[in-house]
Amino acid sequence: MNSETLDTLIVWFDFLGIVAFALSGVFAGMKRQTDPVGVFILAFSTAFGGGMLRDLVIDRRPFYWIDHEAYIYVVLLIAMAAPLINKYFMKSKNAYNWYIFADAIGLGVFCISGTSLALAVNIPLLPSVILGVITGVFGGLMRDVFLNTLPGVVADRQPYASVGFLGCWLFIGLLKLGLPFDACMWIGLIFIVAFRMLCFWKNWQISYFKQDER
Repeated sequence: MNSETLDTLIVWFDFLGIVAFALSGVFAGMKRQTDPVGVFILAFSTAFGGGMLRDLVIDRRPFYWIDHEAYIYVVLLIAMAAPLINKYFMKSKNAYNWYIFADAIGLGVFCISGTSLALAVNIPLLPSVILGVITGVFGGLMRDVFLNTLPGVVADRQPYASVGFLGCWLFIGLLKLGLPFDACMWIGLIFIVAFRMLCFWKNWQISYFKQDER
């Protein structure tokens, strides 16, 4: 796939992730009762944080959010709609489920798009996967740090970055089998979202330390 076609596909693919991650930032901000500026900062950093780090590593200029100004307006509109989002989502009994779902979509989108962009500039497979995972988790890490919360990616023991890691390898494996590029991206995304939500619903946890060793 040529770079122009890839860029067009990534624009629409990343739009889904930006909206999802912006919503997760709004959900987190409203839960902590931050002010409007704080809500926008959380939405913006969650939506674009991973992409900025990705662009720094692969030397992509201008940064993604600068090159796609319309996405900034989308994030701003989502932040401005925070009171309505709070009314219809955060006050429901399934509020935390919506937060996890939005975060899972953002994770899936940016893990796959980060990996695909790394592959496009001839980065080897394992570094491409690692860069994809970093793209997927760094925005949420920034969100948690801004809220003075131990980042969930290193603290909640539920599979998160590892889910993205597996999904990126699935994406690469499907590419090697010769499946269409866009199909590989969507399958990888669906796998990551579905697996992350399954881990959440089943409360699966990674056993690393025994309880008395923590």
